[in-house]
Amino acid sequence: MRSPSSTSWSSYLQLRRRVSRCCALAVVVGAWAAHAQDVTIPPSILLPNYDRVYPGLNEALEGGAYIARARNAPAVFYNPAGIALTDRTVLNASAQGYQLTTLGGTGFDQSSPISSFEAIPSFLGVVLGREVIDWEAVRLGFAVVTPVHWDQSAIASTVVSPAERASYSVHSNFSTLTPTFSAGWAVSPSFRLGASIEFPYTTVSDEGKLSAEITDTTGSQGTIRTLAVNGSTLDLVGVIGLQWEALSWLQLGLVYRSPGLKINSKGSFQYEALTTLLPSGSRQAFISDPSAQFEYRSPMEVSMGVAVEFGAVQIEADIRWHDGSHTYDVLSSTQEGRLVNTSTGTPAVSSFGFAGVPYKARQIWNGSVGAHFTLSPTLSLSVGSYLDQSPADAVSKGFRRVDLLGFRTGVAFKIGKLDASVGVGWEHGTAPDDLAPSGPIPSESAELSLNTFTLLFSVGFKF
Repeated sequence: MRSPSSTSWSSYLQLRRRVSRCCALAVVVGAWAAHAQDVTIPPSILLPNYDRVYPGLNEALEGGAYIARARNAPAVFYNPAGIALTDRTVLNASAQGYQLTTLGGTGFDQSSPISSFEAIPSFLGVVLGREVIDWEAVRLGFAVVTPVHWDQSAIASTVVSPAERASYSVHSNFSTLTPTFSAGWAVSPSFRLGASIEFPYTTVSDEGKLSAEITDTTGSQGTIRTLAVNGSTLDLVGVIGLQWEALSWLQLGLVYRSPGLKINSKGSFQYEALTTLLPSGSRQAFISDPSAQFEYRSPMEVSMGVAVEFGAVQIEADIRWHDGSHTYDVLSSTQEGRLVNTSTGTPAVSSFGFAGVPYKARQIWNGSVGAHFTLSPTLSLSVGSYLDQSPADAVSKGFRRVDLLGFRTGVAFKIGKLDASVGVGWEHGTAPDDLAPSGPIPSESAELSLNTFTLLFSVGFKF
């Protein structure tokens, strides 16, 4: 380890560049990095994974493996072709439950518990039956679902020696709310088609603070950087689905979801940095844009499912392919910032630009497997597992890639017109990362981990 007395101004500049990339203890440490030398934005904690939230009674317990077997109101989300099987009007209102998320790793002294306890986004769906619209083979449905949700805070710090330390605090949120209108058509008793119009509304927010300091016998070098970012976008997405009962024991399903067509988007950010160089002076940078350009693109998706049924046992396996994207700026601005430099002895005021935050989604394959066991006319058991890979590419500076594997199980009850379910779930993901910046502070690698423990419950009513 380099001694404090040998720390130079050039090594401090290296610390300033690197600390923004890897100073946080979190599974998804990403850097809102920009190219301008005076904008080194603190890391965010954002998880953009597509397939983690599954609505429905049995559907949530079986890891979302319901493309071929989708029925009733949850079919609006899984496969709109399935609503064609609904006879009478059905309503599904699901609070979904609660989840405890913990972040862990080594290399940083945890100054606060890295965990969160929150409600899973709710689901509301309805399919109109024959007593409302007297059509023989066509059904209409509506649902409001939150397929993407992440909200996490963290505080982390490291002290390598009495002369060197770094710390970071962050609160990041990434969520998509999707109102959906669907129609299903039973072409024949064994073949169904469906179509939906979705309006995904994606919001992203991040508030972070980064601090680092080096002191020796001749001076002190320190920096504090703060960031507040908000962005939202509303898209239009078209969906086509089909279901085919090829044999009495074999069901197939296919869903195509188009790329999102942007309807509206908006963003804002504010960044401030103060770098002190005692005894030589300081540099203070500030930039704010309440009308920044924000963009997040909904990718094309193709999903396929195969289900088999043998008496009281149903098993389904699904695969979901999400398309990638080219590199684009998720956040950009034409505003110029103000820079005040006193390191030369007299204040010098100048301006600087913000080059944007690049993002690129990679093509990914996700999947889920679920099984349903009918124990009695009123009681059933469900189990499921799912893979949820991160779409964040290596060039993306807003997100860090973390692939997740989840397991769920629970029971469902049927009492007259009322259906209900309760279950538990667990998911786990890891990602390698440098937990300490290089430069005067030695780099330290470790494996970061995420664990989510979930309590699930849901209720449905058929009129």
